[in-house]
Amino acid sequence: MSDVAPEAARPRGLVFTFLAGVALPSVSIAVETTTHICAEQFFDPIPTLWHVLLVVFVPLANLQVWLALRKGRADRATLLGAANAFATGVSLFYTVIYLPLLPLGVIALIFFGLGLLPMAPVGSLVACLIMRRQLRRLAPPSFALRFSGLAAGVAGALLAVALMELPAALTRVGLRKAASDSPAVRDEGLRWLRTYGSRDFMLRACYERSGRATDLAGFVLSLGGEVVSPEEARQIYYRVTGEAFNTRVPPARLKGRWEPQETFDFDPDRGGEVIAGKVRGLALAGSRVDGSVDADAGVAYVEWTMVFRNDSASQQEARAEVQLPPGGVVSRLTLWVDGEEREAAFASRGQTRAAYQQVVSRRRDPVLVTTSGRDRVRVQCFPVQPSGGEMKIRFGVTAPLSLEDGGGLGALRLPYLLDRNFAIRDSAAHAVWVESGNPLKAAGDALSAEHPKAEVYAVRGELKDSELSGAGGVVRAERSPGAKEAWATDTFKGDGSVVRQFVGEEPGAAASEIVLVVDTSRRAGRVAGEVAAALDSLPPGVNVKVLPAGGNGFYEEGGGALTSGAPAEGARRVEKIVFEGGADSVPALGRALDVASDEPGGVVVWVHGPQPLLLTPVEELRQRWERRPEGPALYSVQTEAGPDHVAEKLDGVAGFVPVPRFGGLRADLEDLFGRLAGTKKRLRFVRVSEPPKKAPAAAEGAKKSSAHLARLWANDEVGRMLGDRDGNRTDEAIRLAARYQLVTPVSGAVVLETRQQYEQAGLKPVEPGSVPTIPEPETIVLLAVATGLLAFACLSRRRAAQGGAV
Repeated sequence: MSDVAPEAARPRGLVFTFLAGVALPSVSIAVETTTHICAEQFFDPIPTLWHVLLVVFVPLANLQVWLALRKGRADRATLLGAANAFATGVSLFYTVIYLPLLPLGVIALIFFGLGLLPMAPVGSLVACLIMRRQLRRLAPPSFALRFSGLAAGVAGALLAVALMELPAALTRVGLRKAASDSPAVRDEGLRWLRTYGSRDFMLRACYERSGRATDLAGFVLSLGGEVVSPEEARQIYYRVTGEAFNTRVPPARLKGRWEPQETFDFDPDRGGEVIAGKVRGLALAGSRVDGSVDADAGVAYVEWTMVFRNDSASQQEARAEVQLPPGGVVSRLTLWVDGEEREAAFASRGQTRAAYQQVVSRRRDPVLVTTSGRDRVRVQCFPVQPSGGEMKIRFGVTAPLSLEDGGGLGALRLPYLLDRNFAIRDSAAHAVWVESGNPLKAAGDALSAEHPKAEVYAVRGELKDSELSGAGGVVRAERSPGAKEAWATDTFKGDGSVVRQFVGEEPGAAASEIVLVVDTSRRAGRVAGEVAAALDSLPPGVNVKVLPAGGNGFYEEGGGALTSGAPAEGARRVEKIVFEGGADSVPALGRALDVASDEPGGVVVWVHGPQPLLLTPVEELRQRWERRPEGPALYSVQTEAGPDHVAEKLDGVAGFVPVPRFGGLRADLEDLFGRLAGTKKRLRFVRVSEPPKKAPAAAEGAKKSSAHLARLWANDEVGRMLGDRDGNRTDEAIRLAARYQLVTPVSGAVVLETRQQYEQAGLKPVEPGSVPTIPEPETIVLLAVATGLLAFACLSRRRAAQGGAV
């Protein structure tokens, strides 16, 4: 006996209900999951796995009801009725969501034969209602499909949708508030997001480049007002979490596409000036730091060699921001091409970047170094070839030593990474070797001191990345008593000029008032106790004003209440500060500069964590220094390694003084506070250029050194030119930096692959013989030894020849 009901018993319209309730929804789901048309152009109808299961349930439930109607029996009427009611509710929800797109669907259907996809929900809804009526006729007499059952099923479906959409809806409401121009509404939104918001949905909003929401709740909310842009969402994400969006793993689903997180290669900033997040498969495969210290001359030269490896399936660009030693300058850049070393060309910043970007677009081998703030550079190289390809670069840094212990010690702060888009595995370490003609000692236990041969001292070992950026990355050299002066021939001028260097006392009067701006970001809160303890080291007579930076939902944009009193009172105020999310320090810095200007001898000290986003333009800060050139200085103390876009934008401002880190935060702050209070003195090197007719060697105790002294003088001179308020000397500064082969705020260094590329860019690489090498400071000694050996060999050969003739 056949299971199929006779033709007379079949309900009418089975073909329509199958097409509208089963076929069309199935095709719509299949098309959306493979092409993502709706997600990319309008909104994502299935933003989570739960949404996928929900919409797949509709054609499956309709198919079961349709088969029962086709057979003419409703053996499982209760189950079929509940499934139908639930599918009706889901169809009703999506019909409402798709209503704004129905006119577009009708137009596309009439003119192009397309447009059925937006009609799938309404077609499914009509099919569900028709089949429910037909199912009611087939139900046993003892069972009736009442309206209450339909209402309960629809309510259950809508409740399920609401639970899935609730995190997105709450997050969208908070984003709207947090993007408000009103500080009060914005702070309310930030607090709302910390309590009710979903970080996953906030992160997804940071990647929505189309400007439309990628979830249903977001789409509905966007119809009633302005949409929060990705740029606004990124700032809000930082204010809420204290982390930049691109430091987190990207969302698994964007614009409808499921992307395995371990293979996500989203890098829209290739060739640009943004480091961005970590690129999948790109890692630092090797790192070595070689240094040479001329302690008595107070100069050091450090070369950092890096090898990048790319295990992804596409070419990648390696980008990093590097902290240089205080007063350091990049003076060499090398790229290995097919195993051969290629040296850089030094020219204007714009010219070198344009050459780099042009070669990057052709997927050839360039490497570029430019400044990203005082004593900071940005390094980028492309392409690191896929599937295990490697790229090797090296950059050299010329740096003065920092004088300690009354000039008896010279400290070298090794360069370290501030930000990067590549991974450093836990097992990886930086191989360090620093040597000198004077005894050396390292700050930590990771580096060990050696005395490999007569008159050569060294420290060597391996440092983890966190150790290199910490106190372990500091090497100190003993200086000979009375080492007050050094000199070197300026080979770059070629006229016999010399550069003389003297030890002098750092100028500056004792500060009568310190305005302490405290970054209230979450990461800065880790060291609040050290800041408070350092304040206690100040003399009681110094007035301390504490100003918490705001904009994170706990303090106003310009900072919280400004307190004033003795150092001990300032310490107690710091201990009461709330550290949460990410703060905006720029408005508070402007307010602090105004306060410090009201008191003669006032200074500003800004203690802060990394500043990965620039939430407020710094032009008003720069204006204060331009209009008040004799105004208060701003000392910037960063608590840990990381990017600082505020410092980058203030590069070249004489009143902005980044404080180098040589030890723990408390010790470094106590040293700074002691200098500001006048209880400690700091020595520094002063360099001057003199014509050849003067005789620096005649000065008693003067140490002859290398061309690095000339490079440091030129770097100082570039800074003076750029700070000259009486005239624009930028072009002159560019020419000077290029002649001395330096990376400065107005110049860069770039290595290209072929000579033709250099010619097309109007650049010329430096001669290999003009670049510094390791060990640079002892080169003269080595040349003298080599010359002596050569003379001895020639003399021996002459004597042997004479003996043979006799």
